[in-house]
Amino acid sequence: MALNNPFDFSGKSIVLTGAPGGLGRPITIAFAQAGAHVALCDQDEKGLSELAHGIKENEGEVIAESVELCSQTEVQGFVDLVLDKFEKIDVLVNLVGGIIRRPSIEYHMEDWEHIMDINLKACWVCCQAVGKVMIAQKGGRIINFSSNAGIHGVPGYPAYSPAKAGVIALTRVLAVEWGPFGICTNALAPGFTKTPLNEEVLKMPERVEGILKRMPLGEVLPDDSLVGPTLFLASDAARWINGHTLNVDAGFNIT
Repeated sequence: MALNNPFDFSGKSIVLTGAPGGLGRPITIAFAQAGAHVALCDQDEKGLSELAHGIKENEGEVIAESVELCSQTEVQGFVDLVLDKFEKIDVLVNLVGGIIRRPSIEYHMEDWEHIMDINLKACWVCCQAVGKVMIAQKGGRIINFSSNAGIHGVPGYPAYSPAKAGVIALTRVLAVEWGPFGICTNALAPGFTKTPLNEEVLKMPERVEGILKRMPLGEVLPDDSLVGPTLFLASDAARWINGHTLNVDAGFNIT
């Protein structure tokens, strides 16, 4: 394995769900800057358009489509589009997700189902569609975004925490089933990050102070803090990592 530049993705085809989001945007831009052909899908049409425009302005190869990620039909149509243009899919990065914070006793069933859908069901639908391609190719990388909330009990997250725990469990199942086909499936579990998803909590000084006390590095993670870990898991440097959940949380998980 050549390690001259493990972050060179020239000619690689990368599918990213939830690309316009707070974590997704810097990751997508980094892949494009590293030479990858990027295929972006989400329901944020404006965000997709702006992100794709910026990549094209820098002469990057990009596909961007509005897709209902819980729909097997729409996801399969997007996968077919990617194959028509890029001929293969080397990496899938599942970033799509969302939060509704509310005490468990007050949580509405429709909200619970919605959060489970966008965090877990969408991840599964995309993994299955792309997994078929990677099995036929006999290789690929899948990176699913979980969360520290999927590992720890977090008040007000009766849907988000179980959904993200489910992402970790799904990642392990696929790592076992698809490993024999040369597919490495791993998860990333971000900690407290400065993104729109955490905007509500960031406005609560006492809550922020309590979280930071449990983070040995003592800082809220910037929105580009997951760029390096994501590119690493997608690279040849991570060839033998499979079924792992990588915590990127400034040490929160050890306190």
